[in-house]
This record gives sequence, C-alpha cells and structure tokens, in this order.
Amino acid sequence: MSHLVHNSLIASACVLLCRLTGMAREIVYTSLFGLSGFLDAFNTAFRLPNLLRDLFAEGALSQAYTSVAAKVRKTDGDEASWELTAKVVTQLSTLMIAIVSFGIAFAGPLMEALYQGAPSESNMSFATDLCRIMWPFIAFASLSALTMGALNVSGVFGLPMIASAAFNVVSIVLGCGIGYCIDPTFGPKALYGFAIAVTVGGVAQWMVQVPRLRREGFHWRMNFHWKDKNIYKIWGLMLPSVIASGVTQFNVFINTGFALELEAGSVTSLSTAFKLWQLPVGLFGVATGMVVLPSVSRMMVETEGKKQVGQYIAKALRLVAVFAVPCLVIYCLLADYAVSVVFQWGAFGSEAVSRTGEVLTAYAWGLLGYAGTKVIQPVFLALEKRWIPLIVALIALSLSYGCNYAFVRIFHKDASWLALTTSVITTFNFLFYFIYLRRQLGYMGGNILLSGLAKIAIAGVLMACWCWGGRQLFLVKFLEWNYFARLATMVLLCGSAALVYLSVVWMMKLPELESVKAKFFHKKIEAE
Repeated sequence: MSHLVHNSLIASACVLLCRLTGMAREIVYTSLFGLSGFLDAFNTAFRLPNLLRDLFAEGALSQAYTSVAAKVRKTDGDEASWELTAKVVTQLSTLMIAIVSFGIAFAGPLMEALYQGAPSESNMSFATDLCRIMWPFIAFASLSALTMGALNVSGVFGLPMIASAAFNVVSIVLGCGIGYCIDPTFGPKALYGFAIAVTVGGVAQWMVQVPRLRREGFHWRMNFHWKDKNIYKIWGLMLPSVIASGVTQFNVFINTGFALELEAGSVTSLSTAFKLWQLPVGLFGVATGMVVLPSVSRMMVETEGKKQVGQYIAKALRLVAVFAVPCLVIYCLLADYAVSVVFQWGAFGSEAVSRTGEVLTAYAWGLLGYAGTKVIQPVFLALEKRWIPLIVALIALSLSYGCNYAFVRIFHKDASWLALTTSVITTFNFLFYFIYLRRQLGYMGGNILLSGLAKIAIAGVLMACWCWGGRQLFLVKFLEWNYFARLATMVLLCGSAALVYLSVVWMMKLPELESVKAKFFHKKIEAE
C-alpha cells in the first residue's frame, strides 16, 4: 500500500501542476474571447489533433507500450527493453509523418463534416486554417507519450507529467506574444498566434523529457528491424485499445458536433467545464493508473501474480475514491461558484458562468466512473484482453450518439445534456470493466474496497451537508461580488468542507491516510 500511495502521490503532485497550467491556458482563452463563435472554431479545430493526443498520451500507445516493455524489462533486462523502444520510436515517427500529411491535406473536409448541420458555417474556413496549423502537434505529443511510457517503465513518474505543464506554459506565453503581434486588440485573428503556440508547445512537451530518458540508458536511434513478436504485441494491443481507452474522448468529440448545432458558445462551455472535470481525474485517476499498469504487468509474469492483481486494483480504486469524492461533492453543489472563481474574467461574464456551471454539474455525476476507468482499463492490456474493452467501447459510443441525437434534435436540450451523456457512458464503462475483471480474476478485493467506500461515503455525506449549508448561508448573490471576495469565500468554504471530510476519514483510520501519516512521521503500518 505504501508503495502505491507514494508513487501515486508523486504522480498526482506533478499532474496538479499540469492541470493548473492547463486551466490557466483555458482562462486566457475565455477571458480574451469569451463564449464566442470564434473560440468555438478554435476549440473545434483543436478537437481532432487533441483527440488523437488523448488516445496516445493517456491511452492506447502509452499503455500498450508500457505493458509489453515492463514485461520485457522483467524477463530479458534493460537492454532488450531499450532495443524495443528504438523500434517503436522508428515506427511511430514513420506513422506520424503520414498522419500529419493527411491531416493538413484534408483539414477542410474534416471541418466540413464537423460543421455539418450547424446553424452557421461562417467560421468553418477559419477553423480549417487553425486545424492545419495545429495538426503537427499530434506528432510531437505522440513522441512525448512514448517517452512517458519508457520513463514509467524505468520507475520515473513525475517528470512525464510535468512535461505537459511545459506545453501549457508555452501555449500561453508564446500564444499571447504572437497573438498580440497579429492583432494587439486580440480580435479573432489573434487565435492564429495561439494555434502556432499549440504546435510549438507540443515540441516543448517532448523535448523536456529527452535528457532524462538518455540518463536512464536509452540512446535515440533509428531501428528498422520490425520483425519482432513484441512489436506485433504492442500494435496488437494498441489498435483495439485506441477506441477502448478513448471512449470519453470520442464522446467529447461527438458532443462537439452536436454542440455546434446549439447556441454560440456551447462548444466552449463544454470544453471549459471539461477542463475542471478532468482536474481530479488527472490528479488521481490518470496518475494512479500510470502506477498500476507497470506494476500489474510485472505481476502477470510471476507465478503468484494473478492472486495479487485483484487486491492491488481494489487498493488503487479506493485510493482514487478518497480524493475524487470531495471533488464530486463540490462540483455537484458548488459548480457555478467554482466556475466563477476560476474563469470569470474579461469577456467571460455571469451568463457564461451559469451555462458552464450547469455543464460541470452534469459532468460531475460521471466523475467516479471516469476516474475508476482510468485505473482499471489499462489492466486489460496487462492481461492481454484486448477485444472486450473494444466491444464495450463500441456499445458505449453507439449509446452516446443515440442519446445526444435525442437530446439535441428531438427534445432540443442544451449543452448540459450532452455532458450528462458523457457521465452515463463513463459510469457504464467502469461498471462493466469491474464486473468482467472480477469474473476473470476470481477476486477483486471486495472486502477491501467496500469497507473503504463505506467510510468514504459517510465522510462525503457529511461534507455535502456542510457545503449545502454554506451555500444557503453565505453565497447569496455570489456572482455579483468582486473577485477577491468570491475567491476568499470559496477558499474558506471548500477548505472547511475538506477539513470535515478529512477529519471523518482520519478518525475512521482509512488505510490511505494512515499511509500518508506513516510517511510523514516515519512509522511503519500494516498493509491492508
């Protein structure tokens, strides 16, 4: 338990830096351009390369490589693992040249397909130009993802997550600089500067990891000896997992198409709320999943490994739940206020806050399912069960499209209903994965998981009561206050609510907090 908590907290701390800089990037966008059709065009243009980034960086490529390379390192040694890495780098570079060329050439038809059915197509040409500028980003993001996987196999979890912060910082600083040079008033044309900064930021995200990988023993070189069973295994695991690991990202992509049919700013409100929703998921779900995958992969090559996997997954899910539940409570009860404190700047006014808050509340109901999926879905790669997640993903995406079609084109609902569909789909994915793994492994640590969840649920209910009471007593006409009053009040309310939550789980001696306490006070605890 202490090893899992230690590595997860390191990764989470680094993800926090990444997510905060990511929100700062979103704040710059929304404060300069508001919920406008032009920012919708920018977000739509970035959706395609960013979708591929999500699939590779936090999905199929990194997970498939990590699963196979961890086993190779365990059985054949470091040198064999590095040789495999060189072969994958060569293949990936070749593939990315083709993908980037295709994307630049066919950006127009791709944008036409997304804008089909939208009430106005005036921004389609603008979005096409932006998409061509940002498309090369996927090549550098993919190389960054592979580098991240190689570092994870070597036991390095912090730097790969900090690397994403480099992308965000470059996107902000360079984007503002080039955007100002293009249009000092930051009109729509300034978004060309931010598009250029996205591609340069992708280069920065990759390059900051390269020196550390060299120190770990890898030397960058081209290797065209691709007739390797492990290469076939990586791509065999990856191709079905592209869809399986990217259900939420595909769902967001589907949402974008339908949101273009709604009032202007709907795409931006979905994107902005999604950034807040991803903060706790990235901090604890993605970070813990990064730690779990190589550990489970190594367990699978040991004689008694399978007996340990279920217990290890249960501890990981419980760890994620400890931190995700307070975020769920805040997003459900205080969504408008959280959005106001983070994004209510410049052109992003109170109406935009209310619309985005509704979307965030709808997203919140899927937070636990999304975080749990990030932990449990990579385990299928370690078990080499590649087709089950793919089948589930196809079912989920079909449901997503059907629900969105009904909400938008039949019942004429707003963007929050698109977010609700995402929550339903992510929860469905998690429940199916968990039940299936339990049948495969025979044991999923149910006693460990349920005892911890019961304690977490009690603490969550008490925290919810505290937040609801504070909302009724202290947050009347909140959106009319000045920024510092809003910030101070939210810090006090959320901080006191967090203390209530932590006090309850601490008194109940939840093992995760006991591990943290033992680390700080240098005590030994029994692994549960």
